[in-house]
Amino acid sequence: MLFASVAWSRAAGVELTAGVAAADITPDTRMLNWTLPQARPYGEVHDPLFARAVVLSDGETRVALLAWDLLDAREFAVARIRTAINSATGIPASHILISATHNHSGPKSEMGTSRASAREERTSRPAQREAVYQQWADKLVGTCVDLVRRADAARQPVTLTLGRAYVGEWLFNRRPVRPDGKVAGAANPRDPYALGDGLRFGVVDPTMTVLGLQARGGGTVATLFHLPAHAVSVYGGYKGISADWPGPTVNRIRAALGGEAMFLQGCAGDVVPARRGLEAVEQMAELISQRAVAAQKVAATLPPARLRVAQAVIGLPATPAAASDMQRRTIDSEVQVINYGELALVTLPGEPLQDLAHAIQARSKFPHTVVLGYANGRGVGYVGLPGNKVKGGYEMSEVGHGTDEAGGFLVATAVRLLDELAGGETGVTK
Repeated sequence: MLFASVAWSRAAGVELTAGVAAADITPDTRMLNWTLPQARPYGEVHDPLFARAVVLSDGETRVALLAWDLLDAREFAVARIRTAINSATGIPASHILISATHNHSGPKSEMGTSRASAREERTSRPAQREAVYQQWADKLVGTCVDLVRRADAARQPVTLTLGRAYVGEWLFNRRPVRPDGKVAGAANPRDPYALGDGLRFGVVDPTMTVLGLQARGGGTVATLFHLPAHAVSVYGGYKGISADWPGPTVNRIRAALGGEAMFLQGCAGDVVPARRGLEAVEQMAELISQRAVAAQKVAATLPPARLRVAQAVIGLPATPAAASDMQRRTIDSEVQVINYGELALVTLPGEPLQDLAHAIQARSKFPHTVVLGYANGRGVGYVGLPGNKVKGGYEMSEVGHGTDEAGGFLVATAVRLLDELAGGETGVTK
């Protein structure tokens, strides 16, 4: 592609630097478990929760990536933490990406007052009103600022590598299709490899993308791995605190490759682990970490390039029920793109179905387009491409606050931002 070769040739003298930091953010076990019908404390910790930060710079532009072992990255939390990081480091708020692993065995990221659906008011909101939660949330802000500050101070020259691996054995689309075209929900299938009743498997992208930040003098600064899979292997049976399958996977990758590791959750609205339970978590972590190591061994080195960022906030149309519930007809939703040469990281808020990632990748001019979900806000919650609402299923019920057209608007916005970056433009729009 002509635009790409021109951009990369101009960046021949660019030096990419990167730093990383991690911190334990495990809450007090007295915190209420928001997933339970009747609120009670978590009580114990199976394995700790972490927040991790990577700061990248090309000498002119700095970008901060922050990922935490929490359910989500709500708008109020994102705004609060971006403001604090910007004040402490000077990194523009629009250059800060905050994503969640979508871990169900840890807290949400409310961190303040915001409009909520009636369902959230009945279930998860009581846990966020407790003093133990509010103290933890306030501390989390300072922890995130410290992480980015430390990562920024630790920056060193790196090369960026990219590899891919197959991990389809552990991914299951929980929206199998009936003969009439409707969806039959199968969140926890008895056998994820065999379907009866004439059902057809839902689409799954079995690809894990592995990004390596390799120190110029040798060694690994950080390994970022991306794939779409709900972090729900633990919470169905275990009621304590856990980082679910991403936690032990990160630990194994760190041990094998050195440096830090960070999980970037994909568009996992309809994708769950094929098997669940504490034993399955260890098996899943072992396979994924082994494949990450294999991908890193054959990874390609990306040419030097400038870091560029584009961001837009759009108002997605709310369903009549959500509009009445939240007292608003549209719901602000952020799309962000971070570009480095051939690579583009695209963020979508809430719980996007896998088909949104496929649609964006199909129209992107960048050969390596990686689409994250659960990033920079909750948006409308569950969201898929137009046409999904009529198919039914849990994901298209009241847990998705947007109309059937909402997913199409997210895709169009992401593609517009990608096109702007491909044409050399950068900026923030609303």
